[in-house]
Amino acid sequence: MLLYNTLGRKKEEFTPARPGKATMYVCGITAYDFCHIGHARSAVFFDVLARRLRYLGYELIFVRNFTDVDDKIIMRANNEGRDWQEVSNTYIAAFHEDMDRLKVLRADVEPRATEYIPQIQKICAALIAAGKAYATPSGDVYFRVRAWPWYGCLSGRSPDELVAGARVTSGEEKQDPLDFALWKTAKPGEPFWESPWGKGRPGWHIECSAMSAPWLPLDIHGGGQDLIFPHHENEIAQSEAAGKVTLAKYWIHNGFVQINAEKMSKSLGNFTTIRKILESYLPETLRFFLLSKQYRRPVNFTLRGMDEAEKALHRVYSALLEAGVVLERGKWQNVDLSKDMQRKWASLSQACEDALDDDVNTAQALGQIFYQARLINRLLEDKNLRACEGGRKMLTEFVGRAIDWERQLGLFGSPPGVFLVELRDIRARRKNLDMESIADLLGQREEARAGKNFVKSDELRNKLAELGVTVRDTREGQVWDME
Repeated sequence: MLLYNTLGRKKEEFTPARPGKATMYVCGITAYDFCHIGHARSAVFFDVLARRLRYLGYELIFVRNFTDVDDKIIMRANNEGRDWQEVSNTYIAAFHEDMDRLKVLRADVEPRATEYIPQIQKICAALIAAGKAYATPSGDVYFRVRAWPWYGCLSGRSPDELVAGARVTSGEEKQDPLDFALWKTAKPGEPFWESPWGKGRPGWHIECSAMSAPWLPLDIHGGGQDLIFPHHENEIAQSEAAGKVTLAKYWIHNGFVQINAEKMSKSLGNFTTIRKILESYLPETLRFFLLSKQYRRPVNFTLRGMDEAEKALHRVYSALLEAGVVLERGKWQNVDLSKDMQRKWASLSQACEDALDDDVNTAQALGQIFYQARLINRLLEDKNLRACEGGRKMLTEFVGRAIDWERQLGLFGSPPGVFLVELRDIRARRKNLDMESIADLLGQREEARAGKNFVKSDELRNKLAELGVTVRDTREGQVWDME
């Protein structure tokens, strides 16, 4: 399995420190607001990576933290007249609700920054003792960036390059503009903990060094590309300067999310939460959309893109539904498929596995799944092929592979009939259609067909088509869907 390592800027074979075991730490949210689509992209990708590692047989410990004390949390609490802990608890619970809907599995360990205050203070003290950090007269503790010669190893930025953009804010007591806070003196009215340097709270970067420490050395440390600098760069410096072992061997970062080709930002008014998106689309549609691009590439969120993802899911689930129906009713002839079709079918399964082993390329893997669905549809359209023993085997494998796709990708695991009905209903909701009126028209058409009034039946079909409703007649009666 190859993974692109930001530290070496190349794909490297995944070889964990302990054979058969793996540890992965991913930076989680700062709990002050509902999660947006950027959070969803990171969570869904690392969920797939965790699923893949377990599928390959690794005994994985997956750690994802929460920052539960922070300037933004405190500001929100003050603005709303609430306790800061109530704010963080509210949005951690909301994170779990959103991720559960997206089939993002819970991490094995979910530490919170406030649970690690003693460990954070211990790292600060060790860095001060080693001359890599210093306490100011007011009680702040800063890391000496220039005292760590390997600073910039992850981002490729050297201290000299950073000097131009560095500055000291009024009231700060830094010895160097590049230095960053490990411990911050609490302002009046803010939460605080007693420390050797006075009442204060941790800086952002030091939290992860403390929360990841029990599992060092990490095999994988991950997060969004926006965390490469300064967050992950600072983590490496403070963790390793404190005398710890190497923080992580593989540094994995997912790409950014844009909204209609613009950077997502509250100031631009294009900030989109997961909850808002799921008012109009099924969770699996959003998950599919996010996995339809290779994780390191930027993804451009558009409603058109979501509609395309929805159509793609519809095609695969429709093939799974029809395959299940044929398997249930089929009468098989002892005839095999052509060698060419057998070869194509076997190669597509391996191609999907190969794509996931090549830096978790979910875009290519989904492409191979579509090829499989296309081949299945070709088989289903041919009455001779679908009735042969080779066809039965191919249909059985297709339905069975969906179980593997659910295990590894978190996709295609719903009962096909149930999913297609849910998809139909949410499409109708998006169009603000009156479901009672549709049901009434369908009922009238059923009666017309039963009375062999096919002229009226066709008129009603056309009226439904104007609403975007397609009707297909089967042995069990009419089946309708939404375009």
